[in-house]
Amino acid sequence: MEHIKYEGWKDCVRLANGAAELVVTAAFGPRIIHYGRTGGPNAFHVIPETRGQIGSGKWFPYGGHRLWHAPEVMPRTYQPDNEPPDEVVEMEGGGLRVGNWEAGTGLFREMRIMLAPQGTAARVEHRLINHNLWAITLAPWGLSIVANGGRAVIPQEPFVSHDDDLTPARPLVLWKFTDMADPRWRWGRKYLSLRQEGDEQGNPQKVGVYNAQGWAAHLTPQQAFLIAIDVAPGGPSVLPDDGCNFETYTDGPFQELETLGPLQTLEPGQHTLHTEHWFLAPTQGIADEDAALDAQLLPLVAQAREAWAALR
Repeated sequence: MEHIKYEGWKDCVRLANGAAELVVTAAFGPRIIHYGRTGGPNAFHVIPETRGQIGSGKWFPYGGHRLWHAPEVMPRTYQPDNEPPDEVVEMEGGGLRVGNWEAGTGLFREMRIMLAPQGTAARVEHRLINHNLWAITLAPWGLSIVANGGRAVIPQEPFVSHDDDLTPARPLVLWKFTDMADPRWRWGRKYLSLRQEGDEQGNPQKVGVYNAQGWAAHLTPQQAFLIAIDVAPGGPSVLPDDGCNFETYTDGPFQELETLGPLQTLEPGQHTLHTEHWFLAPTQGIADEDAALDAQLLPLVAQAREAWAALR
């Protein structure tokens, strides 16, 4: 663990184990601005227009990974995080705890970040603590602005024939601006994918699902970035956005891969916990076809699950 400069920000904390590294901003946040294999590309996108900036009263996306709360609504969701975190604390075992107050909501946002001693696996625990004198209903929401030039891949639920099961598999949630004919989508039998392309904003696409398998991936020609969550009991009925625990969004020069926990009513002093598990692996590019994803992505998911189990 060391303090470094990164992408124009003078105060960041770097966690590294020789195989992978995480960079957490100490100048604003809480936010993880870099996650990559040592010497490899960043799994996240850093937005050029706000690189190195801090201290504005306006909310900026910046890039990287952040903690939000759902359902999305203005202005509650869009609280600025432009000031230094209220705490940046090294945890026992080499992890990092970073958090800040949201002046407009009375919530304390906290991430506890742990990088495995070996390999690329990481664990990010998200906490929202209610410090108001009244209860608040919300869901924790982990949001990653992923690297450009790739695509998000979400597994479909396992195929079962009509003769064997007549019950629905899961919700597929669309937004009013979702265009299912947009060529950036691929609606496969085993996988759903949305790719990022172009430099101009103005034609956003988004989808949400209930993903009982608990994992999704972002694939670039250089690497696979895997995200998994501990799927909450209760199924879609306990989740925001009509039952979503995974969502992906793209608009021109950036793409997001998002996970959500269950809606909870937090009494004063209570907190919610939502954990993401991360894994990186180099690839030579995986074709956007079910057969190629089965052959090349699923073995990486199996490797990731072993690494995540060792990190718990």
